[in-house]
Amino acid sequence: MNGDRPAAPAESARSRVAVAECPTYSPGDVEAALAEVLDGLGGPTAFVKVGQTVLLKPNLFSPHPPEHAVTTHPEIVRQAIRACVKAGAGRIWVGDSPVGVHAEAELWSRTGMAEAVAGTPAELKSWRVKQVPVSCDGDVLAVPEWYPDADVVISLAKLKTHCLTTMTGALKNVYGTVSGLAKTQFHVKYPSPLAMSAFLVRVFGALKPHLTILDAVTAMEGNGPAHGRPRPVGVLLAGRDAVALDAVGCLALRIPPSSVPMIRLAAGRNLGCMEESGIECVGSGLPRLREARLKPSLARYLKHIPEWSYRLTPLLFRLRPWVRRRLCVKCGMCVATCPRNAIREQARTGYPAVRLADCIGCFCCLESCPQSAFAVRLYLGGRLCIAQQRRRRIESR
Repeated sequence: MNGDRPAAPAESARSRVAVAECPTYSPGDVEAALAEVLDGLGGPTAFVKVGQTVLLKPNLFSPHPPEHAVTTHPEIVRQAIRACVKAGAGRIWVGDSPVGVHAEAELWSRTGMAEAVAGTPAELKSWRVKQVPVSCDGDVLAVPEWYPDADVVISLAKLKTHCLTTMTGALKNVYGTVSGLAKTQFHVKYPSPLAMSAFLVRVFGALKPHLTILDAVTAMEGNGPAHGRPRPVGVLLAGRDAVALDAVGCLALRIPPSSVPMIRLAAGRNLGCMEESGIECVGSGLPRLREARLKPSLARYLKHIPEWSYRLTPLLFRLRPWVRRRLCVKCGMCVATCPRNAIREQARTGYPAVRLADCIGCFCCLESCPQSAFAVRLYLGGRLCIAQQRRRRIESR
């Protein structure tokens, strides 16, 4: 990393989480909420100095429009750019690496990023450039060659439920910094929710941002991170401590932070604080956050599967993806994304099909499918459970 990049703040200064009420994504609401949360943390100049290069890293998971609540809303990005300009930033970069193989022009257009940077000094940065390695506790991550030139990294995360890791927010957003399809390969190495969560914590430790702003104006509930349901929460959060930020975000899910493996493991590695007694919440949005009730994801079932069972096949109890042909457009994204080549295009119909013997249940296909054509089925000893068989018969009518 650039030697001029400021050191991360001391742990004692990283327990404050600012929560501002933000009812809508209107420019006025977002500008006021962003100013409130940044002022609660010392103002923009506490993070950005004159002449510095700032990377704004939103969640650009896949080419979905803002109203789907899959990605960070473009108005959050636009107002963050304006805040960096006011603080005197020399260069402002905006970018993220999505899941799958998506054309960057389509990604930037559909997510609203092209519009967000229009008329500003910010620049959209490509991840399809030469990569440089970053050591990560025995793993090697790949990031763009320009990444070490950023003096300040500000993560613009999205609050969503997640079908593998329970939730995605401040901690998991850092994983998007890792380039391209390399991300799916780590699902092979770390197939279980616990193993993947531990790996994501190590990634966060290697690529820790200086500030995280969490978009929870409209969050996602159900089977996120791509195919859940948008749900208004009406707040914007920010903090230096991503662990504390996610812990506060758990209020919207009505779950204790310790029940989320990423949060628990990150706190255990002293990457932040998850205990309520060690977190100071400031701002107008806390009552509204407490009123939220986001419905959980499939992760509530996965956590009951023994850790050792993820290494054995066939499993007695398995959740596996399947293709809903009425939604599939045969784009081939799932075939290209699957880290185990468990999805093949059928020669006769052209539709993708999942080979259960090869599938590890990482749900990369579920996450990357732009048409939400994948769903999840429960298999017992290689056979659909009775309830799923009944549902399949109904859907086939």
